[in-house]
Amino acid sequence: MATSLSIESNISIPANCFTPKGYVKSHPASGLLSTRYGDRLIAVPELLLRSIPKTLRAEAGEASYLALYTFGNHWGKTFCDRVMQDMVKYHRQPILDTIAAEFFVNVQEAWAVHGLGRPSVDFKLAERGLLVVSIANSGIGGGAEIEANATYRTFSLEAGFLAGWFSALTDKKLRACASNWSEAPDSLQFLVGSASHIELIERSHLDIAMLTPDILNSL
Repeated sequence: MATSLSIESNISIPANCFTPKGYVKSHPASGLLSTRYGDRLIAVPELLLRSIPKTLRAEAGEASYLALYTFGNHWGKTFCDRVMQDMVKYHRQPILDTIAAEFFVNVQEAWAVHGLGRPSVDFKLAERGLLVVSIANSGIGGGAEIEANATYRTFSLEAGFLAGWFSALTDKKLRACASNWSEAPDSLQFLVGSASHIELIERSHLDIAMLTPDILNSL
């Protein structure tokens, strides 16, 4: 049975660290936003997020996909470190001592309050070294245009972000690739695993344009 970051509503947990009302602080005099710990926050217009990939592609061609993936990888790592630090400060205990349900709810809320969408993780392929990660209402990759014949089309800003996030979370060098990039769906889906495993999947299934449930089960 698939397991996700979505938690049943009848589980009782402490107040969430990333509840917007308590986590985000505004400063009308300066026009700035910050977290409860004083770390600066910025609001990035969707127009800018759409313009950056287009500009990079015009300047660097297909190499822009790899550039965005690399940028996303670093971003994901630093974001994970920030979230973990905030959770430790808020709950005053090591992450390893955090109840799993509480941890997952905090992670979902952290992504949501930062405008990144809501992640869910399917562990059904975990024994084969893969995680299937879906992002609902993505604030990074939603609506991203990907050329059908691009050599690096499984690379994206959000794939890099996920690779960085899970690499920082597990202290292992992981890689991610889009698995339904051709669909432009409401929920984006990615595979996360070791670099060699993901590269093998990309070589084997790149021409299919989408990894369907049947293909995923055969990996």
